[in-house]
Amino acid sequence: MRLLNRFWRNLTERALGVVITVTNISMEPTFSEGARAKLEPRRYRNAKPRRFDVVVVRPLGVDREDIKRIVGLPGELVEIRDGELWIDGEVVNEPHIAEHMPSNWLHTWGTRDHEYIVLGDNRAAPGITDSRRYGPLNADAVIGPITRRLN
Repeated sequence: MRLLNRFWRNLTERALGVVITVTNISMEPTFSEGARAKLEPRRYRNAKPRRFDVVVVRPLGVDREDIKRIVGLPGELVEIRDGELWIDGEVVNEPHIAEHMPSNWLHTWGTRDHEYIVLGDNRAAPGITDSRRYGPLNADAVIGPITRRLN
C-alpha cells in the first residue's frame, strides 16, 4: 500500500503540481498572505532556475519552506547598494517590487556553482528572512518554481 501511495503522489505531483498557500507577507505585492499557487517540484530536474523565477525554498537549518524570488545565479556577484540590486556591477531593473530598498542597505554575495541568491519582493517588511539572513542557497534548497497563481 505504501508503494502505491508513493506512486500516486509522484504521478499527481508530476501531472498537477502541488497547491501551496502563502503564509507570510515577504512576497507582497506579487503574492499576499493567504494566496494560493501551483508549485511544480519536478520542473528543475530538466531545467535550471532563471533570474526572477518565484520559487519555494527550504534553506539549510531552517525548519520550514518559504516562497522567494531568485535574483542571483551561479557565478555572479550580487549586491544591494544605493537602494538597488546590482549584478556583476550593473543595476538590475526590478518591476515586481513595490518600493525601492533603503539606500543605506549594503549586502554583497559571490555565488559559486549551484548557488542562488533569493529575496522576497517585500524587502522592507520587518522579520523577513531571505539571502540577507542565510546567504546564498545551494540548488538543493530550491524545491521548485511557482508556475501559476490560483486565486
